[in-house]
Amino acid sequence: MFSHLDPAFQVDRNLYENFTKNRNLYKDPRKERKRVFETVKCALVSFCGIGWLCSLAKGGTMKTMGWKLPRPVHPNEGRTSGAAYDTAWTARVTDENGNPLFPECVQWLLENQKPDGSWGGQTVNYHDRLLSTVAALIALKEVDRRPYSAYIKKGETYIWETLKKLELDRCRLIGSELLLPSLMNQAESVGLHLPYPIKVYKREYQLKLEKADESVWYSPLATLSFSLEFLGDNVNTEHLARAQLKNGSVAASPAATAFFLKHTRDVKAFEYLRTVLSITGDGSVMTVYPVDVFEYGWTVYNLMLAGLYLKQYTEICDFLFNQLKPTGVGPSSKSPLTDADDTAVVSNVLYRMQYPVDSWVLNTYDAGAHYLTFDFELDPSLSTNIHVLDFVRSCPEFPEKEEVSEQLVQFLRKHMHSRGFWLDKWHISPYYPTSHAVFPLCSIDPSLAEKAVSWIGETQNENGTWGVNGGTREETAYAVQALMYYHQNVESIDISQVSKALPHVGSLLFSSSTVPEQWIGKVLYTPMNVVFSSMVSASVMYNATVWNLCSGWSV
Repeated sequence: MFSHLDPAFQVDRNLYENFTKNRNLYKDPRKERKRVFETVKCALVSFCGIGWLCSLAKGGTMKTMGWKLPRPVHPNEGRTSGAAYDTAWTARVTDENGNPLFPECVQWLLENQKPDGSWGGQTVNYHDRLLSTVAALIALKEVDRRPYSAYIKKGETYIWETLKKLELDRCRLIGSELLLPSLMNQAESVGLHLPYPIKVYKREYQLKLEKADESVWYSPLATLSFSLEFLGDNVNTEHLARAQLKNGSVAASPAATAFFLKHTRDVKAFEYLRTVLSITGDGSVMTVYPVDVFEYGWTVYNLMLAGLYLKQYTEICDFLFNQLKPTGVGPSSKSPLTDADDTAVVSNVLYRMQYPVDSWVLNTYDAGAHYLTFDFELDPSLSTNIHVLDFVRSCPEFPEKEEVSEQLVQFLRKHMHSRGFWLDKWHISPYYPTSHAVFPLCSIDPSLAEKAVSWIGETQNENGTWGVNGGTREETAYAVQALMYYHQNVESIDISQVSKALPHVGSLLFSSSTVPEQWIGKVLYTPMNVVFSSMVSASVMYNATVWNLCSGWSV
């Protein structure tokens, strides 16, 4: 199966020997083959709501030929979970009479306050909860309806009880040092009762403003524009128009766009927010839109890990290739901002599909010992450098390939936790960067990959999942991807350990339940299709292995 595709997907003799030790798990190989095929077929048919269609080749074997998408690529897409923070900013936009232009956002806030008085994601992260809660309280206070007083009082109590817990988070979110002090100032101006003597990020706020020239704040080429709402009442309305993109947004950020709309009454900004609301359909607002380049790039990357090469990749890759600039790509086709992370993943995908990728495209981000995600970045991202390493591994003509690989491996060694995992600035779970590191390290530094895989194996929960608080399906998918990839490329593992996890990964494929937010933006969010593709990938990697074993088992 897939023997004509990525050599990383080959199954060795050790796998079969391991499998025979667990024959009791698969007593009837013919029924098992059927179960595996139906599992993979259902997973792909339901994938992303797009409808990946599967066909069987003659002889009852499963191949990738004949897989296709029934509809074309749609630029300007990219679905992420609704965020209380951006919903609150949108709820604050009013007409000339002070009535909300988006009353559904106010209603969503009222319906989604948590029992402890906070707003925010399912995952408990104090930066996320505090930013979301202060923003929601300001929105409800500005609407100033008496029935909202109970919501406000409950939220104020949460802030008093939680503000000092910020230091418990292992990392801040994007722009927290600017956004939280600004929100606290706005909260005080509207009369909210909050612990203002506690000056959160006061020093960092001042340092950040001193380092950035005011002319840069409004530039769509600067990452600071993504958090433009931090300006509050200090905004220079004469410069504000410079920040808007052609699609009406400010840096593809609904919160920044809502702030822009409050001060400009711009029709295109209004239409942009109305589009976002039409996509979510429940009154919530995504924290970034569109993220089409990011979504297509990461989704195809995940499916390629499972050996799935689909006909539709050509259309997707045409779209991705057309987004390439001299400095690569960014997460959105509508934003001029580029970064090393998206560039590395998209370049990897394009190279595997034999597109003419410039191997020098990442040169802009080369900082010597590591790669920067954005220009002027202070703390480098582990996952960005992992994805760069993976692209370097895949591209034989990458400039100074051996030297760059060695530098990046040393960078990873330096930042690896003593137990064998990594932490990252774009995802709160260690399973995301650690699992992604296993892919290139299997061929570049198997001993380092083994240490990471050992940590993954040791931290599985009793219920078969991975992750804290009983585990999550997303983290479980990352763990399964890494374990199966290592199994296929370095040495066999006990696949019965992985089999315990599959019911949890597969359960999402037929479930409408939400996935806890673990990706780091201004607040936590979930890129729905990206996460879903990792689960499909994990399920296919495991089930395809079982398929091969069952097909080779004489009965």
